[in-house]
Order: sequence, then structure tokens, then C-alpha cells
Amino acid sequence: MASTIKAFSFTYENSGPKIGVEIDAQPYDFSLAWEIYKQLKNQGKGPRLDFLQLMVEADFFHSDTFEEVLAALKEIRPLDDLKIKKSYRFNPPIGRPQKILCMGRNYRAHAQELGNPVPEEPIFFSKSPSALLANNETIRLPKDVGSVDFEGEFALVMGKHAANVSKTKAFDLIAGFSILNDVTARELQKKDTKEGKPWFRAKSFDTFCPFGPYLIPKDAFSDYHQLQLQVRLNGEIKQQAGLSEMVFDLAEIVAYFSKHCTLEPGDVISTGTPSGVGPLHSGDSVECEITQIGTLKNAVE
Repeated sequence: MASTIKAFSFTYENSGPKIGVEIDAQPYDFSLAWEIYKQLKNQGKGPRLDFLQLMVEADFFHSDTFEEVLAALKEIRPLDDLKIKKSYRFNPPIGRPQKILCMGRNYRAHAQELGNPVPEEPIFFSKSPSALLANNETIRLPKDVGSVDFEGEFALVMGKHAANVSKTKAFDLIAGFSILNDVTARELQKKDTKEGKPWFRAKSFDTFCPFGPYLIPKDAFSDYHQLQLQVRLNGEIKQQAGLSEMVFDLAEIVAYFSKHCTLEPGDVISTGTPSGVGPLHSGDSVECEITQIGTLKNAVE
């Protein structure tokens, strides 16, 4: 299949989690397709695939996996009954990562807009996994923390164990790409920075990590540098940049992080935000879009 595979996690009302796959704007129930495929090819033997994270951890998350399953089924039966025809809700594509690690100041213009120097080596920090939020869910602004900013970012998900890896090997250990909004309590961050404290609490309030809606296999892209990031607040463009503008590329980021902590399959790494960050207010709608990946949309209250 020539179309880009867009995998996602979803649930129906009163159902358990499932894996979906969108092809040519049509969503299919891949968990169901996988069960039928197992019966066809292996007498039903094999793992259940209800979580994208399980696919990643089992090293099944490749374009070829999705293509092979759907092509095999298409040879013997129509795929129409695999289409998702009733309403569903997205879940974060990786629901329980061990770690969410983020790059700071990875676009020169963003470092400059906050009055910071462009780093000579990667700056990274963490967000709590409890901050994860799905596409179409609502960002909740905490009381009494001051300004809260959006930060649209390109994110990657690790596919394999990485400890002290070289830049030449690092890129091969990535499973796929997604979108993350690194929501930040800006005044709290500035206060903590001034006092020599880490940024963790300013980054980790509940709902401060919108993520998704899709996870795209890395092998679907010939060159991620060509992708474009755009963030819109209430329909107005606020951030726009090419991923080629990053100070440190993906291989450098993964290699550097792996020297300081072991990366595991399913770990999420967000690669920094371009200039144009700004405050969120109750009633806003924020959309983070990356070409060929999709649009992450969240309301604010």
C-alpha cells in the first residue's frame, strides 16, 4: 500500500483499548484485523495487539506489519467490515511510557525569544507520564500559577533499548513519530529557573502533555527534515518552522540522552519547540500540525 500508515490508539464507548490504522483518511480496526490474520496464517497463535505500546515493545511497529496484514486479508475478503464506522475517542498513542523526555531550546529563534543562549549541547528535562492527554481532550489550566504557554513539538517514540549508543546507530532505534504539545506553566518555570530549581513541576501538571493523535512508523519517511510544524491558536498561526531548523537532529538527541539514561521501547522524546510560544486561556482551541503526521487538537478550560 502506497499511502502513509497512521496508527492510533482508540476506544469505543464501554470498550477496551484498540489499535486503529488510518489509510487515505479511512480508519480501520487493526486489532480486529490482526486477530483475523492470526487465524489465517498461524491458527490463532500470537499476541493480542490492543495497545500500540505493545506493538512497539514487541518490535512489530513497522509499516510492513500493517501492510502485510491488510494485504493478506484483502486477498480473501473485503476490508469494509474492518472500517471504524461508529464514534470513538482517541487515546495517547503510547499510554504508559516509562519516560517522557524533552529537549529545551532546540530552535535558535525560540531560545532567543526567551532571552536564552543557543545551547552548545542538548538540554533535556522530563515531564510526568501522568500529564499525558489525548487528542480532542481538554487542557485544564491550574489556578494560581500564572501564565500557561503552548509549545508545539515533533516527538519520537523509541523502538529499542538504547544505552550509550553512537549517533550512527541511534536513528535505527526509533520506532515512530508523533506530535506533542509541551504545555508549560511559564511564570512558574521562570521562578524555578531563577532559584536554581528544575523545570519538572512547571511541565507536569495533569493535562500538560497532549500527545498524538497518530504514531507514524519511522520507515514511512524518507527524510523527516522536510516536515513542517505549525501551531494555531483559535485558528491563528502562532508557530511555524521546518524540522530542518532544529539545532540538534534526532540521531544526536537519542545518542546524547542514551549516555545519561537508558532509553527503553515506548519512551517518548519531544524535540523542542520553535519561536512563537504564547499563553493559553480558558475557551481557547490549540492545534499542533505536522505535515504527513496529522493534527493534535485540544480545547482549553
